[in-house]
Amino acid sequence: MTVGCASVQNVRLTAGRTPPKGPSVRPRPLAAASESGCTLMASMEIVWYTAMSMDGRIASAEGSLDFLDASLSDGSGNDFGQFISGVDGVLVGASTLRWLISHGHGWPHDDLPTWLASHDADLASSVKPTRAVLRRVEGDLTPALDEMEQNAHRRIWLAGGGVVAAQVLELDRLTEVIATIAPTALGLGSALFDAPALPLRSFELVECRPFGAAARLRWVRRKQAT
Repeated sequence: MTVGCASVQNVRLTAGRTPPKGPSVRPRPLAAASESGCTLMASMEIVWYTAMSMDGRIASAEGSLDFLDASLSDGSGNDFGQFISGVDGVLVGASTLRWLISHGHGWPHDDLPTWLASHDADLASSVKPTRAVLRRVEGDLTPALDEMEQNAHRRIWLAGGGVVAAQVLELDRLTEVIATIAPTALGLGSALFDAPALPLRSFELVECRPFGAAARLRWVRRKQAT
């Protein structure tokens, strides 16, 4: 099972928070040059905002997120509210949503247009009605990602889990990874990109700093300018 740590952890950290009535999205340039001379991918952004162990696991082999509690549960440096205010859509996988439902959270971001990657036709119905549209998609994610872009979405939160993140990475549509690294090694469990094989993708490190008892790393996808 793969679970989106940030989605689950921020349910804990922001319990009782009323989701904003409407997302505030800052205008973003279509392209920007990095210090390395590469062109940073832009247009619609897809951001994998999550938390993980030192060895790249977003959940234990049993699907537990308890390893995050010691370093993140006090909310030190928590910037999720700021992050979610700049998002205008969400892509979430079935395992993440099932975890949220099983722990009594439902879908806490139902004010944002959501694409649910799932073969389970009943899963989306279990959290409806939602304030914003919730669409279920399955198989190749390209049509769903194209639909987001055609609908003028500018910044999509990839809310989990690792399988969905791996699919978006393989399609070369992932533009940014924001990861909070807990000071724990798990050994086994769902990976940040959970797939048996992954294509080579280069990212540029643009942020690295202490984040409470954890560390915050942020990478931006880059492509060689043509």
